[in-house]
Amino acid sequence: MKRILLICLALLVVASLSAAAQDSGSRTITINGGKTSVYMGTTEPPHDLNPEHCVGFHDNICGHGYVAKIGWTVSDGSPNNFEWSPANQFKSAKSGTTKKITVGLGYISGTNSTLIELVNDCKNKPCTNPDGLPKSQQLCHGTVKNMPTFGTTGTIVVSFKCVAKLTKGKNYWVLMQSSANSWLAWNTSDAELGLGFLGENDKWVNDGTQPMGALMIQ
Repeated sequence: MKRILLICLALLVVASLSAAAQDSGSRTITINGGKTSVYMGTTEPPHDLNPEHCVGFHDNICGHGYVAKIGWTVSDGSPNNFEWSPANQFKSAKSGTTKKITVGLGYISGTNSTLIELVNDCKNKPCTNPDGLPKSQQLCHGTVKNMPTFGTTGTIVVSFKCVAKLTKGKNYWVLMQSSANSWLAWNTSDAELGLGFLGENDKWVNDGTQPMGALMIQ
């Protein structure tokens, strides 16, 4: 009887997670010409992150999380018929070698993974094209998977290993490229504004000063 009960509970959990993922797509809209994704459902109450995250080369998530319901659209065609690759500029808080990059990133539909790059700054513009690695001055890159359902959390983060040498006071860029036919959202910070570029149909568009994507570099 106990074994049957545990199996039933496990099936209910899986079913609820699947329903939540489907519900995110039906309750998420895009605004600003598709640049911004907005979740229209309910979300978890905010709570503090572990203070041990409050160190590093850059951090706008420390102690408070990020905005759960609003994010930069990360997509490549269907299902929302937009191609957006967001990039954010940041200034390194110290000199040294990084260990990992952490972001607040939500899944909406398609493939639950995306490529993230750390690249040099070329006169306040990413030193790469929006499609990435071949022409890039990339310092590191990695793929993150199994993002939480967009809109359901303001604290869950995903990370990848990044070994790169940064210089204090120098500008760099972090950019995202989704898998084909996928729709994700890079949750925005509630604590930082910065220069944002968007890759639109393989060309960079300067979007000016905007809320930064949720980002920690350690």
